[in-house]
Amino acid sequence: MPASKSRATTRPQGQVACLPCRRRKSRCKYEPSSQACLMCRAHETDCITDSPLSTGGEQPLLRPRTSPEHRVTPARARAVASSRTNSRDSNGGSNRPRNTRQPRPPQPGNSILLQTPPRTAPPTDRVHAATTLPVVSPANDGSVPINIGNPELSSVVVADVARPVPLDEAEDDNPHIVGPASASDKHFLQGYLSSIQAGDGVRVIRPVLPGITSAPVVFTRVQKSPVGLDKSPNPSHAKLQIIEKLIEPWKQNVVNMYFVKTNSCFPILNDTFLKERDAMTKNRISPAVLACLYAHSLIYWPHDPVLTQHRQPDGRFIWNLALEALYSELHLSPGMPSIIAILLNVGGRPTTTMIGNGMLLGCAISLAHCLGLNRDPMQWDIPYQEKTLRMQIWWCLVIHDRWSSFMYGTPPHSHNDVPVPKSNSTAGGGGAEERFRVFEALSSLTEVLGVYLEDLYSIRGKSRDSSGRTVPARLDIDAWRDTLSGHVRTLIIRGTNLDIPGAANLRMCFLAARFISCRLELNADVEGTGPGQPPSGRLLHARRLVEDIVLFVRELGEEQLGDFWLPQTAFVLSSTVTFLIRLAVQAEIPTTGASQSLSLSLAKDLVASLRSHKERYDWELGDICLSQYGHVVDNLAAQLTITDDGYLDPTRLGPEAGIPNFLDSIIADQWDPLLWGQMS
Repeated sequence: MPASKSRATTRPQGQVACLPCRRRKSRCKYEPSSQACLMCRAHETDCITDSPLSTGGEQPLLRPRTSPEHRVTPARARAVASSRTNSRDSNGGSNRPRNTRQPRPPQPGNSILLQTPPRTAPPTDRVHAATTLPVVSPANDGSVPINIGNPELSSVVVADVARPVPLDEAEDDNPHIVGPASASDKHFLQGYLSSIQAGDGVRVIRPVLPGITSAPVVFTRVQKSPVGLDKSPNPSHAKLQIIEKLIEPWKQNVVNMYFVKTNSCFPILNDTFLKERDAMTKNRISPAVLACLYAHSLIYWPHDPVLTQHRQPDGRFIWNLALEALYSELHLSPGMPSIIAILLNVGGRPTTTMIGNGMLLGCAISLAHCLGLNRDPMQWDIPYQEKTLRMQIWWCLVIHDRWSSFMYGTPPHSHNDVPVPKSNSTAGGGGAEERFRVFEALSSLTEVLGVYLEDLYSIRGKSRDSSGRTVPARLDIDAWRDTLSGHVRTLIIRGTNLDIPGAANLRMCFLAARFISCRLELNADVEGTGPGQPPSGRLLHARRLVEDIVLFVRELGEEQLGDFWLPQTAFVLSSTVTFLIRLAVQAEIPTTGASQSLSLSLAKDLVASLRSHKERYDWELGDICLSQYGHVVDNLAAQLTITDDGYLDPTRLGPEAGIPNFLDSIIADQWDPLLWGQMS
């Protein structure tokens, strides 16, 4: 046999056989130009060694079994062999196998955010696979080795590769969290199966802090889209192109409005998102995210000094296109971008469908559970920036879910152990910190609201008083208010500092929580108040809370009206007028007349303020209230005196009173959560 032939099939001296060959009990032979042995190339398995040849004082390197970047496949082995053959020819040649390898650069479709490629650690910093775990982005296929046993090296690598959660739509599969019952079995089998086949894409996230004994979180890869479905062309791309043509040439202005008005106090996207989109990432962004982003931002068009000089596109038509793009993506490739697109959609204004929003929220929360967003990531070995972004996206989802539950009268969907994001979790100056503190306060108020909603909508185990009536749940607003400090506390207590983005919305949510939780405790008092009887002290207290809402809405200026608002706050106004009309009709008008009714006067002030805001600033959050109760308040106010016998005479309320159940409509509104609270 020629010498060259012998060298090509003989394992170098000191090089132990690879693990697959030892398991197969086969002879492990190497070619000088290949990093995989002949048997592994023939069986198309990973060639893994636990003690490769070490030269020049270099520490032994163990190839991590679960990292796709370091796997040796036949195609990659041939590519490496070709490149090394060229290198030997140019450098005088060397038949000695090398143990160092260059990390594969990140795939171009792995993230829509601009990333700095991770630097390769020097040979002296390489670690064994026994202490190396992949840094996993749940929506990403890539991983970066981190040394758990060396905190200094770990912190360096994390800081180097820290990046937000990828929002791409190019992956063919999705991560899916593995249940605790089978997580340990999956982890055990993955270590064995990876040596005899290509691997199943399992990712393990372990706590990295000393003393943490919680079990690791295991993710596996699952098929994202239906089998056999042709994903090209993507129909959502066509919808996005139509939207972009409608808003040209103001696309960047529309995006900038979103980050100034919404994202600064309700952070869904990273601040660097889309900044260099046209240059590098145009084709890698989810079209559903972009479509919903454009539609979401159109509400701020009249408040931009540049855009207000130009004709505003048809918002309803653009919303319909964005919704079609979202549904297409949910069908084709649901993932992290779908959750973000749903948040932009549900948070859009004006609100036109309660059922549609509830369906999308349920879909987003189910998908978030699959991606593990409801789990606390602070102990995971992932970049810190990804931890904060996961927490922010989850809490934005929780805020919409619980406030929709509070306003719509439906049980909440979300359960989690994710802590409330803190203001030091984001970078920025003093102004950015103030805006994030508003988001932090809204998240903590939502957390208190979640405990209240769990009790409110509990089917079994409700407490009852001595008479057998259900005791309503209590929302401890005072305890939450005592936890606040600084400008946010002043904002809540005195209603000042409303110029901070999101401050007016936070104030409205606080007033709504106080009133509605108090109102649900008054069912017995309201039912026990007959015609002509004066309201009880608890009813008067509830009216004072309502008066705070009326005064707050009346004092809103152009800057606050053009700021960020949760669309669910529209139902606060409807509930407020519902309560005032009922209190006026049931207790005040029969005794004092319409002209002397304080509740009716407050209802008139609120309706007048909403009409003024609509005419002057096109503020649409009052549309539901005006369409339902505007004419009712006007007709009641037009009656100067009403006798006890005629205080509920339908003929005196206008021609609409002839409709069946009209009186029920002014006492219990189908949009009103108070109705659902009484029925639960």
